[in-house]
Amino acid sequence: MIIKPKKLNVGDRVAIIAPSSPATKEVVKKGEKMIKAMGLEPVMYPSCYTTQRDLPISDYLKAKDINDAFQDRNIKGIICLKAGYGIQHILKLLNYDLIKENPKVFLGYSDITALHIAFNKICRMVTYHGPMASSNIYKKKGNKFKFEPYTFDSIKKNLFTNEAPGLMENPLGEIIGSLFGGKAEGELIGGNLSLLARTLGSDYEIDTRGKILFIEDTKEDVLNIGRMLISLSLAGKFDECSGIILGTWTNCNLENKGYYNSNLALEETFKEILLPYKKPIITNFRAGHNNPQATLAFGTKVIIDADKKQIVFTESGNAD
Repeated sequence: MIIKPKKLNVGDRVAIIAPSSPATKEVVKKGEKMIKAMGLEPVMYPSCYTTQRDLPISDYLKAKDINDAFQDRNIKGIICLKAGYGIQHILKLLNYDLIKENPKVFLGYSDITALHIAFNKICRMVTYHGPMASSNIYKKKGNKFKFEPYTFDSIKKNLFTNEAPGLMENPLGEIIGSLFGGKAEGELIGGNLSLLARTLGSDYEIDTRGKILFIEDTKEDVLNIGRMLISLSLAGKFDECSGIILGTWTNCNLENKGYYNSNLALEETFKEILLPYKKPIITNFRAGHNNPQATLAFGTKVIIDADKKQIVFTESGNAD
């Protein structure tokens, strides 16, 4: 049975953590301002202030921040400041029993995928894949903040209510596509392809059995994307899933050829590797390293209809 956190309310105290790469002072200030503009009270945890010189001890500090934030009853949610690299180092340092006993809204993406997978697999807890505290989702004019409408609306529908988001549409002008037709239903899970591939063979590898698999990435060439997809294929992840959602592939050189002496570009690579599984496949869903960006509740039930090119979230990620 999946464990759900309580929804956020305006005025709630939320922990801001940096479990991946170090952040600059400017990024920390930006993150703090954005969370305040959302109507929440940010509590900046020590990991937000680590530097490259702190790397020998920073893994323990990052893990401690996560454990402490989940344990603190005054903290109602946890939002990652930024991503980057190195999050796998802390996976063995987390207290998963404590986390499971204290479910909270948890938001982040990219490198944070490793935590999404661990929390889903080990704790069976809903987490949210979406913008981080320092993401570029607003414009500031004087003392006023103007959030990007699609992105902020998606955050509110997921983090601040107990209602199912329902039909998830792309921003205006962005068309959802499909590679293979059909309909599938299952628990949504996934994230950044690079992290999914790097955790294969570990205690923290993704479990796709009967689930809808969402994948996205950024700044990867087609050759690497193909290799990582093959790794997931060899591990049985496409055999086991019920359907696939392909998110955005920002700065992935979509038209560059992926293999030496080959004519395969990214879409052709997807077709070559994924079509043999004959699973419903949605494409161009605007979630990942992009703005506007959809927020996704991992661990909740979704229905995908690749013929109608629709994604429907049938339950809230938050407890009643």
